[in-house]
Amino acid sequence: MSSEIFVRRLTPADAALYREIRLEALATNPEAFSSTFAAENAQPLPWFADRLGNSAVFAAFDGQQAVGIAAFFVRPGDARQGEGVLVGMYVRPDARRAGIGRRLVAAVIEQSSLQVNSLHLTVMGGNAPARRLYLSAGFAECGRAGDEVMMAKTLSPIDNIAIKC
Repeated sequence: MSSEIFVRRLTPADAALYREIRLEALATNPEAFSSTFAAENAQPLPWFADRLGNSAVFAAFDGQQAVGIAAFFVRPGDARQGEGVLVGMYVRPDARRAGIGRRLVAAVIEQSSLQVNSLHLTVMGGNAPARRLYLSAGFAECGRAGDEVMMAKTLSPIDNIAIKC
């Protein structure tokens, strides 16, 4: 790891870079994602460019190489208005334990706080390092669904009511 780690939001021009690390994530940790390697590997590059144009996807870079990604979207529908979801979090194995995940989560929190009142995520119950990361970033566990742990973080200082998952 170099000392030149930085995080930036990806644009449609980054589609090839995003496709590469996203497919690696799906192949390396398939249990952590709601999509599959086969489904996304079949998609053409413009599909990835559209995804980057329609959502907030961040990448952490070590020099020119992307070493991690995380995304955020606003949950649609009136019943959950004002809620965002952190998704697609992945840090390459050789870049783990270097603060990359923390920086990606911070970027997502910063961006989402401009748009929503709370941020939600789901993590596999057995993924203790990820759960510790999210807890340290201010998320609280708020439910379980099978082996998945639902977590949430209030972003709005006005909204101090209990978060519902």
